[in-house]
Amino acid sequence: MTVFARQEPGQQAGFGWPSPPDPGDLSKRIARRREELRLSTAQVAARARISLRYLEYLERYPASPGPAVLRQLAAALQTTPGTLLGASADTPPGRSEGQEQALALKLSPAECRRLISAGGIGRVAFNTASGPVVLPVNFTVVGTSIVIRTDPGTVIETHGEDRAAFEVDHVDEVLREGWSVLIRGQAHRVLQPGELRHVREAATTAPWAGGARDVYVRIVPDRITGRRIRAR
Repeated sequence: MTVFARQEPGQQAGFGWPSPPDPGDLSKRIARRREELRLSTAQVAARARISLRYLEYLERYPASPGPAVLRQLAAALQTTPGTLLGASADTPPGRSEGQEQALALKLSPAECRRLISAGGIGRVAFNTASGPVVLPVNFTVVGTSIVIRTDPGTVIETHGEDRAAFEVDHVDEVLREGWSVLIRGQAHRVLQPGELRHVREAATTAPWAGGARDVYVRIVPDRITGRRIRAR
């Protein structure tokens, strides 16, 4: 008697995935949340009681898992089905009630640097003629400095030789925890050829807004502070 194993979606017996990865929104949210919790795909699959192969498929391709699987995944990832589906994508974070017994802990400068070392998205603030301006930006950490790419004539380029504040944070609404890092220092446009070449090679983060973004602004910190909110 011949027995055929049941195949998960996208699986070909004896072969790898039949097509290149093309993650959908749900795929990206699952993978991002798993990485935030520092879990492997095998750990999440076991917690959600689904096959490892199916979880790998969900992280690689657009899919519409049934309500039961979605609930199991959400529980395994310590979140909600709505969050995995993007129900709160246009809602500012932090609307849920905080922890009554939460602790506010000061972060050392070294811990602050560690938290932001991977780069990502932050906010830069300048004083302008019309008042303070705060802008979201992609950033890279190069050495001890924050590097931002922008276009000529932007607010960031115009104030690229001013004092600046730079803030990065992370909020975990499920665990009701988070951290924030605030950097203050002097900004300057990177113009010297050797420094510009070094920054271009090191600043690998591509701005979400796209475009050439050929102006590089470096913020040299002279004060770094931060705090973490953590449940008791």
